[in-house]
Amino acid sequence: MKVTIKDVARKAKVAPSTVSRVIADHPKITQETKDKVRKVMKELGYHPNLLARKLVTQSSQTIGVIRRMVSEEMIIDPFFPEALQGISDYLRSENYSTISVNAVSKDVIFEEVEKMVHGKNVDGIILLYSHEDDPTVKFLIENKVPIIMLGKPTEYSDEIMYVNNDNVKAMYDMTQYLIALGHKNIAYIGRDSSFEVHKDREQGFKMAMMEANLEFKHIYHSVYATNSAQQIVDEIIQLNPRPTVLITIDELSAMSMMSALYKRKLSIPDDISIISFNNSLLSKISSPPLTTVDIHPYQLGLETAKSLINQLKYPEAMRHNILVPTTIVERESCKKI
Repeated sequence: MKVTIKDVARKAKVAPSTVSRVIADHPKITQETKDKVRKVMKELGYHPNLLARKLVTQSSQTIGVIRRMVSEEMIIDPFFPEALQGISDYLRSENYSTISVNAVSKDVIFEEVEKMVHGKNVDGIILLYSHEDDPTVKFLIENKVPIIMLGKPTEYSDEIMYVNNDNVKAMYDMTQYLIALGHKNIAYIGRDSSFEVHKDREQGFKMAMMEANLEFKHIYHSVYATNSAQQIVDEIIQLNPRPTVLITIDELSAMSMMSALYKRKLSIPDDISIISFNNSLLSKISSPPLTTVDIHPYQLGLETAKSLINQLKYPEAMRHNILVPTTIVERESCKKI
């Protein structure tokens, strides 16, 4: 026999309307009552009819997750699976599903988001990137779509909540760490500075170098392609004096650089040190294990999803941004000189 809301209400000793409000996670229902009703629902094997709930509440119970890639190779970047897992875990706990868009072209992203919004297929949007002159952001603001950004907005900063690391400080701390190890001639391999994260990290690098009265003349901007890494490494090893350490912006860049150094028969860290960001499994199993800044991508994703759901539940609440701290994880790819 099918279990009904009335069955749950009877066993939990509450009104059927209270069960409905618990299912809808109504803010006026106490946490104690929610826990009691949810326990009974689990015991009886009751599963809410989410489709019916969507029709009643005029909610899609779906969140759009939008990712813009620099290149097709970005699809294997280990940051995103971890961040997406944090997003997915939190949304699932709140009975939300997701629709994802992954594309290199900003025009493709705009078209897909436009369809989502006009079709009322999503209640809100999570943006996994921040880029200058983005038509998608402008469209979402104009249409008053609830949005949250994983990363710092390049524009509309007063209208967009975001979850991020302090990327200026993270890179500043990393550079100071290298300077404390004795490194003075440091090469920085960044990426497209039209993305806010790369702009901030380059700024943090320059700040630390200037504070230490060191030159920052070896700055490169790479793409994910291994031929780009080899070209940069070939330029670096011709320098006299040669940099003693390479700062890379992410693990894929670090792996490409390490491969290029290996092809030129250079040993890490004996001939040159290397350091990066993220701290996924790639950093732990690389040879040698990679010193990294842990940016806690799972927590970034979870906090991003949580902030958007809170925005949907309490649209009048005061908005605030969240900064997730970073941590330097020392391994064997950097040596003291």
